[in-house]
Amino acid sequence: MARRLVPAVVRDSHGLQRVMLLLGLGLVLMFVVVAIVAPWLAPYGFNDDRTADGVVFGAQQGPSAMNWFGTTVGGTDVLSRVLYGTRTAVQVIVLAVVLSAVVGVPLGLVSGYLGGLLDRVLVLVMDALYSFPSLLLAIVVSIVLSGGSSGALGGILSAAISITVIFVPQYFRVIRNATLSVKAEPYVDAARVVGVRTPRIMFRHVFSNVAQNLPVIGTLNASEAILTLAGLGFLGFGIEPSSAAEWGYDLNKAMPDASSGIWWTGMFPGLAIVLVVLGVTLVGESLNDILNPLLRTRAGDDAAGAATDGPADASGGDTTGRADVGEPSRTAVLSLHDLSVRFQTDAGTVSAVRRLGFDVEPGEVVAVVGESGSGKSVSSRAVLGLLPETAHVEGSVLLRGPGGDQRDLTGLSARELRSVRGDRVSMVFQEPSTALDPVHTVGRQVSEALRAHRDLSRREARARAVELLELVGLPDPGQRVDYYPHQLSGGQKQRVVIAIAIACEPDVIIADEPTTALDVTVQATILDLLLSLRERLGTAIVIITHNMGVVADVADRVLVMYRGELVEQAPVRELFADPQHDYTRRLLDAVPHLGRSEGPAASVDGPVVLDVDHLVVEFAGGLGRPTFRAVDDVSLQVRRGEVLGLVGESGSGKSTVGRATVGLQQPTSGSVHVSGNAVSGVSDRVLRPLRSRFGFVFQDPAASLNPRMSIGDCVAEPLRVQTDLADAEIDARVARLLEDVQLSGSYAGRFGHELSGGQRQRVSLARALALDPDLLIADEPTSALDVSVQARVLELFVELQQRLQFACLFISHDLAVVDSVANRVAVMQHGRLVEMGPRDAVLGRPEQDYTRRLIAAVPVPDPVEQQRRRIERTTLSP
Repeated sequence: MARRLVPAVVRDSHGLQRVMLLLGLGLVLMFVVVAIVAPWLAPYGFNDDRTADGVVFGAQQGPSAMNWFGTTVGGTDVLSRVLYGTRTAVQVIVLAVVLSAVVGVPLGLVSGYLGGLLDRVLVLVMDALYSFPSLLLAIVVSIVLSGGSSGALGGILSAAISITVIFVPQYFRVIRNATLSVKAEPYVDAARVVGVRTPRIMFRHVFSNVAQNLPVIGTLNASEAILTLAGLGFLGFGIEPSSAAEWGYDLNKAMPDASSGIWWTGMFPGLAIVLVVLGVTLVGESLNDILNPLLRTRAGDDAAGAATDGPADASGGDTTGRADVGEPSRTAVLSLHDLSVRFQTDAGTVSAVRRLGFDVEPGEVVAVVGESGSGKSVSSRAVLGLLPETAHVEGSVLLRGPGGDQRDLTGLSARELRSVRGDRVSMVFQEPSTALDPVHTVGRQVSEALRAHRDLSRREARARAVELLELVGLPDPGQRVDYYPHQLSGGQKQRVVIAIAIACEPDVIIADEPTTALDVTVQATILDLLLSLRERLGTAIVIITHNMGVVADVADRVLVMYRGELVEQAPVRELFADPQHDYTRRLLDAVPHLGRSEGPAASVDGPVVLDVDHLVVEFAGGLGRPTFRAVDDVSLQVRRGEVLGLVGESGSGKSTVGRATVGLQQPTSGSVHVSGNAVSGVSDRVLRPLRSRFGFVFQDPAASLNPRMSIGDCVAEPLRVQTDLADAEIDARVARLLEDVQLSGSYAGRFGHELSGGQRQRVSLARALALDPDLLIADEPTSALDVSVQARVLELFVELQQRLQFACLFISHDLAVVDSVANRVAVMQHGRLVEMGPRDAVLGRPEQDYTRRLIAAVPVPDPVEQQRRRIERTTLSP
């Protein structure tokens, strides 16, 4: 049995960070204390001439009992000057950092959030300042200010302002860039939807999230400030020597001493500079790691596989039965045997995978299914050694070689694994946008995979890259080989990722959720591509997914994982027809099946709540590019108590329609009315009171909740903005709203990262319903959820909609979900409505070819029916 242990130095990385932080804080605190008590610690004044008192004989003396650090050529005590210089340095650092933050942070926040002319002017000014060499700029400012500064205080203030001018552009650039990123987050849109005013959004939502950068910037700038101050003093542009001691000035005066063997006059001020910079740098670097959420590990519900939204109990079924594997097969190309993975986290050890074993035969498609936290992705990454260093892996992963010998991958070093990755075993990642390097062309990235394992010239690798891109069906491969990832659609990027994966014709391809973010038509194309590659290359495919329709469509065999364990495996038809384990049955029961949902009634007679009339939305195409029309003459109505499902592929314009209905996007022409009130063409001031009439549920529940606000504050915000309720009444209302979405009132004190995906989406639903809206916009509200969690959220949504009778525009590309909740369905293609009518008519008897192709591309969780649909789909290809 192979075992990979986590090195002690890695396991203690957080402890090392704490030691570095404590050491840095200790040094910084020491200098701050010295700065405060310097007049009492220093044995003499910083400019006292010891020779004049007749105490020191000769102009310059070495360290002694009377002058511990010796004296300078001018007869002053070095220790006293170092101590008083500490006071000068601390004062200048604190003033410079505080002034820079006070000026740079608000400017960066306002510029990034408001944009426009003000942003362009500020960016121009700050870039001009930033382009100057920092020390040269400080010298220029120091010269300008020197005429008006006198005394110690004036000199310190002048030096601090000189350094502030350097730092303001740094704060501005960092805060502005962070603001540009944060203001695009769904939780900022969620605040805008409920009518939160701009100042509150800027400081409550934006600043609270960008402020995490300030401690790191401040500490790093503090170390730069002391070096700049020393540089100014060394060059003679610092504080007047008669008014304050300064280390840079002392270093300048000590230069002649160095050539004469007099070491003490320069060593002690230089050592003080080094220790201050070291202390501040240690604090900054430690904070950078400690405050970075991506570097934190904790034992959360998902990691342990015990999310509240998962099945309450899966122990009722046969926990062995068809899940046993036994000894690894000698014919399998890949065998996992007794694989266990544990993670060391801040909260203890988390067991992610327990004694997992299965085989993959050549040319076989094996689907690994289960909810988030089941261990399916962890086990796949363990095959290629892609787990973080906090992972502890036991068991074996055996790869069969060309001669039939088996090699254990868990015992290999990173260097040895390099020859396996991409050549023998490759991986298709879930999100192609993050799997591709944005600064390199797709052709170069395919070529890189080839040249890592094959002896090819650049020209040969490029030619082969074009062949591979053509093989995966990328249009115009000879031209698009030079495209960057951002120039391709989601489906095209996924094809490039697959081209990289098959570049060296591997024995095994591990596809981790390869179709999760794709439309049904693109998804169907990608699945066809994987199957064709299996047929042409004989490659074994391990596909990891929670989409049971995809499993029914492509898998030969299915493995079901639950809380880190393999609970069932069987051939695909056998498992769907006769699942043995209780968890498998619940998983299959939770999957919506297009055409088998009873759904709500088609006709609703309530008053019109949402009226969209000839809506057109255009976006500027940029320099030299034509205007892009995202929504083209769309008209629709939604009545009280009705759910209108708006479906279509990515880029069809459906989300733009949803944003226009709540004023997040102003139309180019046409009109939008909610409950008779105009939403389009009005200012934010006019629109703000109307925002109490509608709510919005966003696609990503994690991104739609402000990570710096508690759940209670998130749900309460619409009430605080739109009502005059007292705090006690708001708290009571929040508790009732949480109970309505089946969460206890205790969740009000938690934060978004402490909840599972389904719980976060329930909170989003509670917030959207806080003001009893007339209209609810649900934009892909369940696409990021596992099937069983999705089923619970949909059941809750239907129950609340029937009870509260709000009108709902339900936007989704999942036709099976729309089939289960919508009264009517509208289909969009290229910005236009191509079909609209009762759900049964549109999804059961579509009139348009596009709608028929869309429906035919939806995989259903039934292998027999899906095989028939696959055959029928070929007749509908355009």
